[in-house]
Amino acid sequence: MPRTPRIDIPGLTYHVFSRGVKRLPIFHDDLDRHQMLRFLIRTRYEYPFVLHAYCLMSNHYHLLLQTVNCSLSKTMHHFKTLFSQYFNRRNGHVGHVFQSRFHSLPVQTDAYFTTVARYIHLNPVRAGIVERPEDYAWSNYGKLIRGEADPLVDSRFLLDYFGRDMGMQRETYRLYVQSALEKPEPITDRILQRMRFWGNPPIEHVKRQSTLSQQTV
Repeated sequence: MPRTPRIDIPGLTYHVFSRGVKRLPIFHDDLDRHQMLRFLIRTRYEYPFVLHAYCLMSNHYHLLLQTVNCSLSKTMHHFKTLFSQYFNRRNGHVGHVFQSRFHSLPVQTDAYFTTVARYIHLNPVRAGIVERPEDYAWSNYGKLIRGEADPLVDSRFLLDYFGRDMGMQRETYRLYVQSALEKPEPITDRILQRMRFWGNPPIEHVKRQSTLSQQTV
């Protein structure tokens, strides 16, 4: 079956995720996790992007990422090549590190943007690793709600969805995330993928939107 064409337009925001080959771990320790974050920063110098949220799990990662003037494919190829070469060299491994190139879902509505951010930040809670998302060291959620500096993430766009009072934005987002934990049926990967079609604009509108985005960068 032919592969579904990937939507790849500079200026769009995407939910990007990738899993280890055969679902094997892609991180053996904290050094591996630190290296992945460093490679994201290095990639950003070559292929500018804005990172709104991230979470590193044991065998996969999630990014909420907006490209600027480069394609997502080139950006992710550079990033994954850096990490794969490092991983194979450190572990004496030969072959693929990741199960596939990567998955990317365009984020084209406000509701989907905030839902994806919350979904990403709740990954370690849903996996039973921590009880509170702010206790997980390998997502940006803890720094975000504590107001700590983060060299990798620009949280302003996300927080602007939760009011204009900067003193209240973080608390409002924290309550928004907490509200999902109180629901009896959590959002799953499959449900999240279906949700991306809710209210999406036609592709021509998206192209015009991305052109405007590039003009304002």
